[in-house]
Amino acid sequence: MKLNKLASSIALGFITLASSLVAAEGTNGEGFYIGAFGEYYWADWDEVESSNTIDLGESLGGGVEFGYRFTQDWSARIEYALHSFNIEDEDSHKKIEYYGGALLYHFGDNGLYGVAGLKHMNSYRSVNMGNLGLGMRHYLTDNFAVSGEVNWYEGLNETHTDISLKLGISYFFGQDGKSYVPTKKVEPVTVSQVAEPVKPNDLDKDGVYDVNDQCANTPVEHAVDVKGCTIYEEKEVSVRLLVNFNNDKSDVNSQYLSDIKDVADFLMSYDQSTVKLEGHTSAQGNAAYNQKLSEQRAKAVGEVLVSQYQIDDSRISSVGYGETRLINKANTDTAHGQNRRVVAAISTVKRLPVKR
Repeated sequence: MKLNKLASSIALGFITLASSLVAAEGTNGEGFYIGAFGEYYWADWDEVESSNTIDLGESLGGGVEFGYRFTQDWSARIEYALHSFNIEDEDSHKKIEYYGGALLYHFGDNGLYGVAGLKHMNSYRSVNMGNLGLGMRHYLTDNFAVSGEVNWYEGLNETHTDISLKLGISYFFGQDGKSYVPTKKVEPVTVSQVAEPVKPNDLDKDGVYDVNDQCANTPVEHAVDVKGCTIYEEKEVSVRLLVNFNNDKSDVNSQYLSDIKDVADFLMSYDQSTVKLEGHTSAQGNAAYNQKLSEQRAKAVGEVLVSQYQIDDSRISSVGYGETRLINKANTDTAHGQNRRVVAAISTVKRLPVKR
């Protein structure tokens, strides 16, 4: 009685699940098949009979199955098998039957599929099992196919793990299982119904169609990426300043105003940049006096940037090094003239568009 209830439960469960998937994905009413298989079953059951210590080992058996492929991806089957298990340490066998059902998921049209099912086996006592497997099906004709499977079994009310290898052949009714396609009504197409192909637009002429262009109206001379946006490259830009002074003077000679303007233009073009003016003297005279004179020279150049070119004084810093950083240590008028100076160097990274 219990076996009948279990069989009914398994069948009802698979029918319910199959009906749900059919309702969700649709079917054309075809896909039934029957099959026969041989199976090598490896069991490791110890003390399967309470009144006597009996261990069961491997078996070679066979069975039949009945299935239905109800969508491109899913099919279900019920199966029955009869086995003759070796009784270990005895020259005898035990005939055992099992039955159950399984769902199959087909991975595309390459013949590979996965298996998940429930089985009930009658041995010395009733055993319920769950199984997972992997199989491969190959079609000999439109209706005949051969298949191979490996399955892993785990006891639900017994602690045991089994493995089986199956080889089978199946016959499909109505259509071949490998080319399952739901039937659709195809309306006839007349010449007047065939639309002319529409050429996609590229209004900014950058080579990327408007439907994919995420940066409209890019300049024609700019190189663009696959989204139609300008490609940029980073380039370092810089400016240098050298202002020389007369002996013991901090007045800025007018001949250097154009060079100072270049620094002002750079600061206005790159509003995040700043400038540090470094004042120097020759080694003539007192070192303390030279220190103050170098600071005055640096500040004098800074005042030109502020007063004549309207550069914010917060972007200008100055420092004096006196006679500590001579660029020419000779004791000549030429060397002294080279050392009386204010220098500055500014650099930044500029983002420039790549040209076509």
